[in-house]
Amino acid sequence: MSSPLITNRLQHRLQPILSGLLKPQNFTRLALIMPSKINYAVVATLLNNAFSEQIETKEFEFLEGSILQFQITDAQLFVGISYRQNRLICTHMQDSPCQADVSLSIDTLNAIQLIQQEVDPDTLFFRRKLKIKGDTELAHHVKNTIDTLNPEVIPKFIISLLNGYRNWILE
Repeated sequence: MSSPLITNRLQHRLQPILSGLLKPQNFTRLALIMPSKINYAVVATLLNNAFSEQIETKEFEFLEGSILQFQITDAQLFVGISYRQNRLICTHMQDSPCQADVSLSIDTLNAIQLIQQEVDPDTLFFRRKLKIKGDTELAHHVKNTIDTLNPEVIPKFIISLLNGYRNWILE
């Protein structure tokens, strides 16, 4: 048997198993097995790299002393973000909500489309795909700051991972 044939058969057999493990609701369980410090560091590093221009110009100062919580609804994942000492920090990552000044709820597919700027937050909000609970003024500041994100600063490997996840797992 040739190597490509073996690879194809192996992929065909493993894909349903792996896609089941990586479904949003299962992904949360896998992510939460990791130590909190690692999860927090990964989230903070990704955000600080992606928003380095906005952080440099202090566009996130409005978030200082506040907590913004993202809920990925189909994954039941809650991630808290704040701003301290000119850096974005992750305050929590868990499978239940925490006290937050504002919460933004969105499903995985729409979150990926938002990150890749295939859809804008206003469209998602008016289609009820992005829900806001809490301080709407704070949420508006967040939206305006996210709108200034240059998609070119998102590392290519992250875009590749998101595309792969969307195509292989979500659709």
